[in-house]
Amino acid sequence: MHPRIIWAIARKDALDLWLNKATLGGLIAPIVLSLLYLLLGKVIGNSTMNILVYNPGTSNVVQILDSFQNIKVTQAGSSSEVSNAFSGVVSKGATHYAVGLVVPSGFDASLVAGDRPQLQLFLDAKDVNSQTRVLVEAGIVNYCRTVASPQPPVDLVTRVVNQTANTNMASTLSKFYASLILLVSLMVGITFMPQVLIEEKEKKTLRMLMVSPASFADMLLGKLIVVLLYQFILTGVVMAIQEAFTGQVALVVLYAVLGGLFSLSLGLLLGSLFNTVSASSAAIGPIAAIFIIAGVFVGPLGDMLSSSPVTKIVHFLPTYYIAEGVWNATQNLGTLSSQLLDIGVVLGSTIVFFAVAAWVLRRQSAVAASI
Repeated sequence: MHPRIIWAIARKDALDLWLNKATLGGLIAPIVLSLLYLLLGKVIGNSTMNILVYNPGTSNVVQILDSFQNIKVTQAGSSSEVSNAFSGVVSKGATHYAVGLVVPSGFDASLVAGDRPQLQLFLDAKDVNSQTRVLVEAGIVNYCRTVASPQPPVDLVTRVVNQTANTNMASTLSKFYASLILLVSLMVGITFMPQVLIEEKEKKTLRMLMVSPASFADMLLGKLIVVLLYQFILTGVVMAIQEAFTGQVALVVLYAVLGGLFSLSLGLLLGSLFNTVSASSAAIGPIAAIFIIAGVFVGPLGDMLSSSPVTKIVHFLPTYYIAEGVWNATQNLGTLSSQLLDIGVVLGSTIVFFAVAAWVLRRQSAVAASI
């Protein structure tokens, strides 16, 4: 291994990618998209939503309320205080609440024990529309599944007041965008890695590299380093814009790193299989679409679509487990041990793609060196 040669290859590819208008546009696009969505969320969700919660057992189920933008949570002293706030009779000067939640003491323990504890949810339709109601209820059910079993043993009682009101749900969905924007940012590895590899094939420079002091490992490592650097920078920027580094931050960072490595390994595989940029671009398009679709099937939105036959197909995509892992981590749902399946699927897929790509490239380099 030759560090100076690796640095030279990495520097050359880094400059080529930066000076190429097409690749520069690919870097900027996710950032612009993230900023536009952030602006939309700020414009639509600029008012504070008051939430009243009675949670004597400090259950983490209340984390689902983080789906709302600009919330102010008030702790109630009793369950009757919450129900009275949504009774329709509010005294002059009293605080108006959009959401109320009554969680019985020992709620999580009752779930684990197989009991059917009752959870009361209050919604004011002036501030929360029917779509948002579905999202909140689905989020609660999803939380119960992570605690107890695939069948949520919870008796959820919802009371909605002011039924004729209607509001926009864009601010409610903004939290779900963190998983999706991560998948969008991972397009760097899928598109850039094939480009820097296929460039050597099209320009017939791969053979020259093989007969130079640079080894196959030097060439591959130099290209991997520069694409991975671009990938991590872009992912960090867009996730910071979306304020995605919340909840279990260590797990969020872990999934961002695993996602970057997965994207890089998949891009490396595409670069090894195709010999022209046009051929690889034709394959990247459908892969990118499937890649991003997985982000729609996580969290409360995923629960809403759980009955769709497409959901079962999506569960075969490694990117689904990246998005699901980020969603659970940002919402404080589960722990490292409970997310081992998501981590294992992503890591295992990364290793398989990288091993296959390295084997194909090794064969190609051996042929090129022998000519």
